[in-house]
Amino acid sequence: MASRGLRRCAIAATVAVLTACGGSPNTPNGSLIGSPGSPAPPPTRLVNVHLTVTIPAGSNRHVLHPDYLSADTQSLAILLASVNGQGVSGANAATVDTAPASPHCHAQAGKIVCTATIAGAAGNDVFTVTTYAGLNATGAVLSVGTVSAAIGKDGGGLGISDSLSLSLAGVIASLELTLSPKEGRRGQPVTSAVTLTAFDAAGARIVGGSDFQSPISLSVQGDPVGSFRLHSAGRSGPSLSIAKPVSDITLAYDGNKQASSVTVAAAVSGSQPASANAPFALRGQRPPPPVGTIYALNAGTNGGLAATVTEYDGHANGDAAPIRTLQLNSKLYARSINVDAAGNLYVGYLDSSLGFSPSNGAPDAKNLVAVYAPRASGNDRPTATLAGDPKTHTALFPLYASVDAAGRFVTYGATAVDGNSGDAVLTYAAGSSGPAAPLHGWDFATPSIAYAGPTGLSLDAAGNFYVAGALKSALGSTYGLFVAAAADIGNPSANPARTIPWDPTTQLTPGQTTNVALDSSGEVFIANSLLQEHGSSVACQGRANVYAAGATGGITDVPPLRVAVMQGVFTRNSACASPRSSLAPFFPTLALYGPTVFVADDFNNAIAAYPSNRGGIVIPTLHIAGSATGLNAPIAVVVSSLSGHAPAWPVAGRPQAPVSTRILSPAPHHP
Repeated sequence: MASRGLRRCAIAATVAVLTACGGSPNTPNGSLIGSPGSPAPPPTRLVNVHLTVTIPAGSNRHVLHPDYLSADTQSLAILLASVNGQGVSGANAATVDTAPASPHCHAQAGKIVCTATIAGAAGNDVFTVTTYAGLNATGAVLSVGTVSAAIGKDGGGLGISDSLSLSLAGVIASLELTLSPKEGRRGQPVTSAVTLTAFDAAGARIVGGSDFQSPISLSVQGDPVGSFRLHSAGRSGPSLSIAKPVSDITLAYDGNKQASSVTVAAAVSGSQPASANAPFALRGQRPPPPVGTIYALNAGTNGGLAATVTEYDGHANGDAAPIRTLQLNSKLYARSINVDAAGNLYVGYLDSSLGFSPSNGAPDAKNLVAVYAPRASGNDRPTATLAGDPKTHTALFPLYASVDAAGRFVTYGATAVDGNSGDAVLTYAAGSSGPAAPLHGWDFATPSIAYAGPTGLSLDAAGNFYVAGALKSALGSTYGLFVAAAADIGNPSANPARTIPWDPTTQLTPGQTTNVALDSSGEVFIANSLLQEHGSSVACQGRANVYAAGATGGITDVPPLRVAVMQGVFTRNSACASPRSSLAPFFPTLALYGPTVFVADDFNNAIAAYPSNRGGIVIPTLHIAGSATGLNAPIAVVVSSLSGHAPAWPVAGRPQAPVSTRILSPAPHHP
């Protein structure tokens, strides 16, 4: 049988050039190192071989056969590749037309039978075959492979049909994918039959026992908790490679109530890639994800110097003591926190209360991000430090940050990477440390990013960027929420795909608007405060304005879908601004986790939680406050499903993936 290398060579051009490709069985003699080489063998003694090609009837194109020969084959090219396992020379490829009206073709028992004379040799011959959708070896390639025959010294016969044991690999042009059933009830295990059908360029189904010319990659997409697996022929996993037509593929759901609806995707690569998708929906409301640990960044009385991170059990409430307290750098200003899926804690530090130069807006070169091990406490030092990179003119401004679905760290800064010339949003590879260059940097063409201007940064599930605050234009500051498409991750002159301006219509006021976060459906939550009369004075009420999901739409200057007035997040400080920072206020700062909004309330030294689907005055479902909590001007909050009590990894054995979680909020927030 010819090697796969021979098959690939056949499809690269036509069978006529196979002799130039080399490789078993048609391997030309070559010289040995240090020797003059052996003389070329004499030309192969060729004999005539009577070829019969039987094309299956079109009405049977969907019937399984022992091997694949398309009913739409209009011609084929065939070439003697080897005899008795040795290469041949002097043989030319023959082209045989197999259309019903072609010479030497006739109908027989509902099939088309064609004959021709080709060159063979006495012995055990292997012929390479390529079939086509057009006459005279033209049009799309339908299949490639080999066929074998024993030929006598005076010649012999060779038959090609769909009922013989051939090795013709179908060339996939399109795919069809269906699931049955295509939905299930959340919490109840179910198995769905997966029907995967491949078609050639003529539209005929590829059947039989031979491998496809390129295998199909079949995978489950959108399954963060690993609740779905594919099964076929004793193999299982979130993805499978399907090498030949099979009928036993299934999709199994294990009943995890935290699972998401998924998509089964099939794809085949090549010069003409093909793909197909089939969704599997879960009915029923997903219960709230378990809260493992709540993290609070406490700026303290020194505006972020010697700050702390206090961690609380997911069930903590009232005057609850923290599980642990991490003491942060006493010489740097802590401004943001994030937690990745493994429990690593990222702290964004500024080297001054501003962290940038007021004269030109450039971030300070000594700003950095410290990474602490899971469950670090006390005076534990960071396990890694991410700093600016002078070689790429990169500096960090980690006032706000996020960790994307791939574990990449995203924050504000400045860089020359990707053709940027200054302030930009930076994306770092997972595990980056030291003076590292970002993978990418992007900025808007206009209005552009400038410091101090940002009041928030978040990413949605598709990787689109949501930046909030004051951007710079030729006419001055432009306030709003601006969305950059994920595709602009390295674009220094992106255009906002969506803008929510801050104005009376959206009910957002510059100076009283803080950070932005997204829920699992993509709804946009923007934290802000409202000045209101309180007796004879003016006080300040914390709120969250909620806007429709979507990363596109241009300028969406519309009222919020709802406004959540967070009961208890209230201060009589009429400026609504914390005196603990020279930046814009942190009051309030929010994070979304499942169906819950968590709020850091620096005025009242509290962490509160509210249902995210409510409007009007919303009563908290959780309220951590009191002398035992260790809260001291909390300016940021993040939530993880990882338990704060359990070790991050098993003590022995190979590390396992941490409890699945999606950190829905970027960390810290300040204006």
